[in-house]
Formats: sequence, C-alpha cells, structure tokens
Amino acid sequence: MAEAYPLDVEQAQALVEQKRRSGAAGGRLGLAQALAELSQALEKVDREQEAEGAARDSVNTLAPDFLANPRQFAAPMRALVGQYVTLAQHRGGHPDETMLGPIAQALGELTRAEDAEED
Repeated sequence: MAEAYPLDVEQAQALVEQKRRSGAAGGRLGLAQALAELSQALEKVDREQEAEGAARDSVNTLAPDFLANPRQFAAPMRALVGQYVTLAQHRGGHPDETMLGPIAQALGELTRAEDAEED
C-alpha cells in the first residue's frame, strides 16, 4: 500500500517506526498503510500470527479517522479490513467482531447512501 515494491520484514518494521515517530505529519492513514505493509511482509515469510496482528493494528489505527469521515477513508479501510479478515480466516480464527462492528455499519451506511445517489 505505502510503497510501490514489496518490502521485507525489516524494511516494513522500519517504515512503521518512521510513521510512528512522524506522528501527525503522516496521519493515521500513513501508519495504517505501513502496518499493512508489515503484515504483508510477515505473511510472505510465514509469520501468519504476527501478520494477522499487524493487519488488525492497521484497521484499528485508521478506525477513528474512518468513523469520523467514512467517505474520505472508505477505500483504504475496505482494503485494510479485507486484508485483516482474510488473514484471520486463513489461520482458522475469527476476526474481532467488536472492532469490526462499527466499521461494517459505517461501510454499509455509506454503500446505501452511494446507491441512493446513483438512483
């Protein structure tokens, strides 16, 4: 998401730390995308539990901004949620419904609103 090429785990971890240090400069979206990159890098080296954790963290990081402005953050949130849910299910687990509930509700409302605008 954040980079145009696949990162290895070390590079992805460095990117996450850079985004954390920069704080508001990159916003939560930048950190969420860096966490998604880390998740992908961890998955590639079969560190699936850690990959799922990083994906969950990416969703949780963007959630406040998304819930405050669903239209602006819908596309990245859909991608992050998709990555997290896929990893959770792949491991035979269940995604965190408490975390995903408000996000799913906001996405559903946004989809209905977009459909109504098209009519």
